[in-house]
Amino acid sequence: MTESGKRAAFRGAWVTAAAAVLLVAAGCRSSGPATAPTDLLREHGLQGRVVLIEFGAVGGSLSRQGLDLMVRWHEESKVKDLAYVRVEVSKDRQAADAYYAANPPGFPVHRDADGSLALTFDATVRPTFVLVDKFGRVRYRGPLPDELKLLEWGELLVRETADPGPDARVFGVSRSAVRRLLDETRLPDLAGAVGPLQARMGRRGLAAVFVDTRCPFSGEAIADMARVARTLAEHEIGSVLVNLKEPKDTVLGFFGERDPGAPVVYDESAATQEKWQVDFVPTVMLFDAEGTLVHRGRAVWSVLAAAVEEIQSLEPGSLDFGVVGTEYG
Repeated sequence: MTESGKRAAFRGAWVTAAAAVLLVAAGCRSSGPATAPTDLLREHGLQGRVVLIEFGAVGGSLSRQGLDLMVRWHEESKVKDLAYVRVEVSKDRQAADAYYAANPPGFPVHRDADGSLALTFDATVRPTFVLVDKFGRVRYRGPLPDELKLLEWGELLVRETADPGPDARVFGVSRSAVRRLLDETRLPDLAGAVGPLQARMGRRGLAAVFVDTRCPFSGEAIADMARVARTLAEHEIGSVLVNLKEPKDTVLGFFGERDPGAPVVYDESAATQEKWQVDFVPTVMLFDAEGTLVHRGRAVWSVLAAAVEEIQSLEPGSLDFGVVGTEYG
């Protein structure tokens, strides 16, 4: 069967299927949320506000996408009373000044050329988004999450009326927890061999695509996976499909008749879904060589390509998977 025929066959499996919506709690507990440095908030008059901060550089395509998204949310008042700050970490002050002069975002831009503020926030990966509540507590730190989820978190924090204290809900999965989970998430493959997700890493990273066999949008992602995995392999990045919350027989019956072009592992329980806080399928996560989660989002392959370009310092637009993917899930 030709590659186009295989893709058509994959999609056909979901034509009449109803999309499966996976809902889990969107928070994890740690020793408590860290407190944001007050100097940044005070300098820009943001004390007592819920603030979304993006650490990025004007030369990075993902950083630019994150900034464009915040500009749109700010202009449309997506979350009433949510404030925004861009922390610019580029060392090329002239280029940064020229960009912001031509494209004023409408909210503060804070310069951090020496990276000291990024280190304080543990935001050394670009871009990193930090969500701070009214009481200065960091409630989320990581890559840009799904837009609807981030809006939900912002609205929850805006409604808070009292400091929740050290047991405040921390959204997302912490960076240290991600690295631990890569080793602790030990799942069987189609042949029954059990191993950690860490073992699926390539020399320069890993792309994990969380799917199931019921959702038509998962079908889109799986149909594209052969091309995506092949291109990632050229850049020394491993790939794995992680099937969630379905019986072994269902998984083996589905994938046993197909070759998705990437290894498949599965979890019959909800444990992996809950630990990784997968709110929808397909969800794509990209890890760099150190196991840092540098991108998380929908199976839109141009966005994944931009993330790979950024972590490998490739020319923007130089990586093309040849497939579009899906923004739904």
